[in-house]
Amino acid sequence: MNTPDSWPELDQAAGLRRWAEQNRTHHPVETPTPTPRPDRTLMLYGSAHLAGQARQTLERWHRQGHKWIGHPDRWHVQPVDKLSDKNLQHLRWGLWIKNDPDAFRQTFRTLRQFSEHKGPNCLLALHEGFASQDGLLNNLREAARHYLGIRLLVVDEWTR
Repeated sequence: MNTPDSWPELDQAAGLRRWAEQNRTHHPVETPTPTPRPDRTLMLYGSAHLAGQARQTLERWHRQGHKWIGHPDRWHVQPVDKLSDKNLQHLRWGLWIKNDPDAFRQTFRTLRQFSEHKGPNCLLALHEGFASQDGLLNNLREAARHYLGIRLLVVDEWTR
C-alpha cells in the first residue's frame, strides 16, 4: 500500500529508471554465425585424399568472391574412385587436375571414361590454382568439348 512515507522511495526508483534509460549504451550482442550444414554434394573423381584439396579450392574461390559457391561448408565433397550407375546419378561432379607434365593425358583419359560410361557431360575443374587458364586448363576444356562433348567448367582465378 502506498503511504506518504513510501512516496520518496517510489520517486527515487522512478528517477533511477529514467536515468538508466537515458544513459543506456547499446552494445551489440555478437552471436556466432552458425556453420552451415552441407546441403550440396560434389562428387569428386579421384582418391579420398583429394577431398581436402577440393575443399580448400572451394574456400579459395569463395574468398575470391565467386558467389555461386555460397559458404564452403555447405558443400560435402564425396570422393569417388570408380564410376558406377549409382554414383553417376549425382548432379554435381568435379575432377581434380594436377599441375604436372602428365596432367593433360591423365585428365583427358579420365574425361574419356566419363564419356564411355555415359556420365555427366559437365564437370567442375578443381585444382591448386593456376596463374592463367592459358595452357593446360584451356587445352583440356577445348579437347573435352570438341572430342567428348563434355563441358569442363574452369573458374577464373582472381588475384587481388
